[in-house]
Amino acid sequence: MNARRWMDWFEQNRLGRPEPEWHVPCPTAPEARAALARSLAHFQLGESGDGQHLLAAARKTWPDDAAYLAALETFLGEEHAHAALLARLVERHGGVLVRRHWTHGAFRVVRQIFGARWELQVLATAEIVGAAYYRILHRRSRDPVLEQACALILRDEAGHLAFHLDRFGTEQADWLPLARSIWATQFQLLLLAVSAAAWWDHRHALHALRARKTEWTREVRREGAAFLGGIAARAAELTAARVRPFPPPRAPDPIELGPVSR
Repeated sequence: MNARRWMDWFEQNRLGRPEPEWHVPCPTAPEARAALARSLAHFQLGESGDGQHLLAAARKTWPDDAAYLAALETFLGEEHAHAALLARLVERHGGVLVRRHWTHGAFRVVRQIFGARWELQVLATAEIVGAAYYRILHRRSRDPVLEQACALILRDEAGHLAFHLDRFGTEQADWLPLARSIWATQFQLLLLAVSAAAWWDHRHALHALRARKTEWTREVRREGAAFLGGIAARAAELTAARVRPFPPPRAPDPIELGPVSR
């Protein structure tokens, strides 16, 4: 994994970030605004963590990979930028920020059960679900400011998911195919659980935008399949680069027969 390349990517992504046109009036109906404000506030809460637990776990897991640790910290900085963006969207829709919610508490407990690799898995499922959520909002909303904010977050999330799949794909390059298959299966089960919890929490806002559960499920599956496919492709690429074919057998040396003794 070329972590320095990811540092460069995050730095370039930080430069010249466009701001949504906050001055444009919000055309969303009042009842939909209330549902969206509540939903966006819950996502804002999830993005507002400091990430110190993940960083501490990562330092124990990859103590010699300073470049990756720096890139991970920069990634968390982008998550904080999303929290600020979402806070303005909550305000735009007439809502208030929340400090605690059961979904956020449960997610944090599950995420911190094991070490850094598990925490990255849980975080990746949240990124996938978030990408599906923002894509539906971008498609269904008639508010240009919400569309602009979702487009900006989606651009970032695409990079975040690529960053995580690079980490997983690099580590799985040395795994047997059966181990990769087992990992992918447990990841899909985790993603299904996170997706179900997120749908239940945000269904009222999505319904207000005329989105249905079938659309939600389709988007989550599409994002999840792309993520797992990217991991498999990265692992296969690195495996092919590391494995060298056996050289052809060398022709045997000629055998010189001495004189036959009588």
